[in-house]
Parts: sequence; C-alpha cells; structure tokens
Amino acid sequence: MSDLHRGFQVRQYKPWKVWLGICLLIALMALSFYFGKDYQSYQLNRLQLEREALVSRIDELETRNRNLVKKNAHLAGSSKIERDAYELANQELARLQQEMLAQKEELVFYRGIVSPKDAALGVNLQSFVVRKKNIQNLYSYKMILTKSGKSTKKIRGGAKVVIRGENGGSVSELKMTDLVLENPGKATKFSFRYFQVFEGDIAIPEGFEPFEVEIGIKPTTKKVESFTETISWTRVLSEGV
Repeated sequence: MSDLHRGFQVRQYKPWKVWLGICLLIALMALSFYFGKDYQSYQLNRLQLEREALVSRIDELETRNRNLVKKNAHLAGSSKIERDAYELANQELARLQQEMLAQKEELVFYRGIVSPKDAALGVNLQSFVVRKKNIQNLYSYKMILTKSGKSTKKIRGGAKVVIRGENGGSVSELKMTDLVLENPGKATKFSFRYFQVFEGDIAIPEGFEPFEVEIGIKPTTKKVESFTETISWTRVLSEGV
C-alpha cells in the first residue's frame, strides 16, 4: 500500500500568496495606465507647441511676402541692375510663397489632430490624394485619418474605398483592396490614437475610366460614428481632399 501512495505529497494552501499576486498585478496595471496617460498628454502638448510654432512661422512668412511684393513693384521697369534685383526678388518671392503653402498645409494637418476640448470622439478623413505615376495605369495613393476629441483611447476599424468608373460603356466599381499592389490586407484597417497614414501603389485596369471615389469609414470603437464621403476623381487626382 505504501508503494501506491509514494508519489503523493500533502502541501499547505497559502491564500496570502494568491492575494499578493493579485495586488501586484493590479498595481502594475495601474502604473501602466498612468504612465501611458502621461505620455499621451506629453505627445498632445508637443503637437500643440508645433502647431503654435507653425502659426508664428506663417505670420513671419506673410510679412516677408508683403515686403517683397512692395519691393518688386518699386523695381519693375527700372535699370538693368534694378531689373536683375527684380528677378532675384521674384525668385525669392516664389520660393517664399511655396514655403508658405507647405506650412499652411502642415498647419491644416495639425488642426485635424489637435481637436477642441468639446469635440466629440470621432474619425476625420484628413486627406485623400491620388497621383499618376510614369508607368501606364499605375497610381500612388495617400489617405490620412485623424481623430477628433480629447480621449487618448485608440480608435479601431476599417475603411472601405471604392473607385467607380466606366468600362465598356457601363458603370462598374473597383475596391481599392483589389487594386493595391502590396499588403492589401493592411490598406484599409486602422488603429490609432492621433492619426494614421495609408499610402501605396494601385493599378487601374486598362479601359477603366474612373469618375469618383467613395470612402466609407466604419469604426469598431464604441460611440464613434461611421460616415461615407464621395469625391470626384478629378478633384482627388488634381489636388486631393
């Protein structure tokens, strides 16, 4: 009989160890939450400072731009030396205006990220642009989604992008996930706290003439509304949205 029970041992149950483990786990979860919250607050403050710096830089550029316009008006139609100075001022003016445009575009981007305090939690279609590449029927695309509202929680979901066009005299639809050349599974899935950028290449079938793009945003996060936007292909291709 002793041989049959030789492998069994009686151990004393110590519930305090279980409770100690639970307390440690809760403490670690609390620390992770607070550290994460502080980090997100730091990131948001940094974005706000960058936005303020952009506003200041744009004001400076606009002042310089006005001064150059006045200078050009004074130099126009004068001597060769003044005409050369006029040309240099014109080049500087063109460069300055291009820089102002880039700064303003970046400011619009930051405005989409840094939302007002009373804004509801949601997703914004910040931009969607398509560019024709040198290879026939090949395009590059870039879509940016941003979050509105002050919550630091991630927003998850998917975007359905459909390109409508004419093919052989009839209207047909193409899903972008079927056109993307690389990583089609990741082309429309999103998960972000502030913003997410989607970009890549798509191949449009020969004979297909696009005329509009429909973008449906469907978050899976609770209390975040879905929406759909339809944009003409001409607008998406020329300037983006």
